[in-house]
Amino acid sequence: MVDVIGGSPASALIGQIVTLTDLLVFLGITSPSSAETAIATASLKSAEGAVIRLLQYNPVMAVQTEFYPQTDFSQIGNNGVWEVNSSQAYRRELSGVVSTELQVKRLPIREFDEDGANGIDLRIDYDGRSGTKTGAFATETLKVEGTDFWPNYDQLDSNGYKVAGDGILRSQGSWPSQANSVKIIYVAGYTPTELAGEDTVIDASPIRESVIEESVRKFKTAWSRRKDTTGHGTGALTSESLGDYSYSSDGAIIKQLMGSSYDVMASTADRLESFINFGGMIAL
Repeated sequence: MVDVIGGSPASALIGQIVTLTDLLVFLGITSPSSAETAIATASLKSAEGAVIRLLQYNPVMAVQTEFYPQTDFSQIGNNGVWEVNSSQAYRRELSGVVSTELQVKRLPIREFDEDGANGIDLRIDYDGRSGTKTGAFATETLKVEGTDFWPNYDQLDSNGYKVAGDGILRSQGSWPSQANSVKIIYVAGYTPTELAGEDTVIDASPIRESVIEESVRKFKTAWSRRKDTTGHGTGALTSESLGDYSYSSDGAIIKQLMGSSYDVMASTADRLESFINFGGMIAL
């Protein structure tokens, strides 16, 4: 579950980091034709997707829900301890590969969003089953930040809220080994001001600049390969008419003209190295 704060669902990549209007400005296009709009839209979507895959997360501030661990370690070299809650005693299995650190997927963890809302809701239910069981992750499973767990906060944002750049949560004792027994709802990512490089504390502008540069590159590549109105070459144009001129484009062909949607320039990868969630690649 992902909800973009003040925006559209995170699954709709286009327009989150850079808007189509912004891209057209950088391209110097003030009155875009239908062909320019179609190719710019596809270029932006492809570029944002490529950058997000490189980072290993969507950098736009959002509320994120995740379950951990995503691998069941309870049967790997296990031992156990007895614990109790308000209604029962139970044996908690421990594993040698489970640690006191939990790496979340989205960076950076924020204490609160821009409006001082949300924060971190972390619950542990050893029979939680990713929340599919009736009554799972009830109120009594809620853990207390600063007592049971704490993010690896390393700075304050311009609103004075704490930020954990590495996305690590530490626990008082080892995290559970049962798959999907930890549920965390947290705020993570960068604000529009931070992405624009206009914040006084956090500068995430390299991410936005990279999306723009990659979008421009993909647009120019596709545009140079398109079929123009004289009919030379092959490209995205599938139909046209004289008289009242009309244009029809093939989205699949546009994607082919841009090249791979997974590739980014080496300069982009270098620029974004400090923003990549390397830990998320091996998160349990």
